[in-house]
Amino acid sequence: MKRLGWYLLILAVCMACKSPPPAEPVFEEHWEEAGPAADSVTVSQEVYDYTLAEVKQFVDGLNALIRSKNYNSWKDALSDELFATLSSPEFLAKTSESAALKSRKIVLKTPSDYFLQVVVPSRSNSKVDEIEFTAADRVKVFYLEERVRRTETNEAVTETRRLRLYDLVKTGDTWKIID
Repeated sequence: MKRLGWYLLILAVCMACKSPPPAEPVFEEHWEEAGPAADSVTVSQEVYDYTLAEVKQFVDGLNALIRSKNYNSWKDALSDELFATLSSPEFLAKTSESAALKSRKIVLKTPSDYFLQVVVPSRSNSKVDEIEFTAADRVKVFYLEERVRRTETNEAVTETRRLRLYDLVKTGDTWKIID
């Protein structure tokens, strides 16, 4: 239930955020702005580079199946625990209360609804910029969003925000989304 609270907090914060350019309005599910984690693990540059390339390939494949609205393959990419959370009536009801879904009069009843109404519009163009190891077999995946804002003196200032896309775990040769 703790994670559900985080999902809702992140959802509220992200409603004002932009993701990589989508084809339609974006509902950004569980992206969070993040700095370095206290639980990060140091690895060699070689391991980092290899894992980053592997994770980029995984996310590119995930994007393709999300764009093609392949629910079953997306479901297979999730850990059993995460799928159970996303399937819970409590999670679906709370997510349905978001401004983005309420304004479109959408009520999520199944994990498939969540996939089609939340994941497809928000994650089909995800881009991996960096990863952070939290264990030898676990990484947090980040997208770096650059935004230009105007100061009071009308000066353009570029800000970079580090947005968490996924937490992944590797079992054997397979990556799974755990958060």
